[in-house]
Amino acid sequence: MKLEGNMRRQIKLGTKVDSRFGEAKVQSIALCEQEGDKEGIPVKAIWVDLKDRCVFDLDNGHWCYGYQVTPC
Repeated sequence: MKLEGNMRRQIKLGTKVDSRFGEAKVQSIALCEQEGDKEGIPVKAIWVDLKDRCVFDLDNGHWCYGYQVTPC
């Protein structure tokens, strides 16, 4: 499988993402049971297609639901 352009397959701790709060690095990832949950299991990396089920803590002091972030 060949990736087109700069597409990411995973989001890991330290990955730079773009959100409504600007660009920031991921400090923690919580994988939730359902989309929209606020608490989940802490993980070090997730596949991009699971990001909507996650909550991300960012190094700029904000947190975001998975649908609110885009990997840079």
